[in-house]
Amino acid sequence: MTEDATTPARPRRRAFVNRETRISPDQARRQGLITHLAFVLLGHEEAIRFLNTHNTSLGARPLDLAIGDPTGYSVVENAVKLLARPAARGGK
Repeated sequence: MTEDATTPARPRRRAFVNRETRISPDQARRQGLITHLAFVLLGHEEAIRFLNTHNTSLGARPLDLAIGDPTGYSVVENAVKLLARPAARGGK
């Protein structure tokens, strides 16, 4: 069908882009590293629960803290390692 003066032009479609959720390559790297570490040391379910739930002692959601900067990553890395210790999990 051809367009004429009476047919309005169709608006261009734009792909949805949420600019607020984009993270830098460094943040993405830290996210991948901390997620992998938590999965290996805590198991899938516990890792997801820990990384995505506000942690009072850390003062933030661990995943947000870990991707924020290298210092935050180190804090969360230490917390994951501490949680993975047998005594911390109720073992011997």
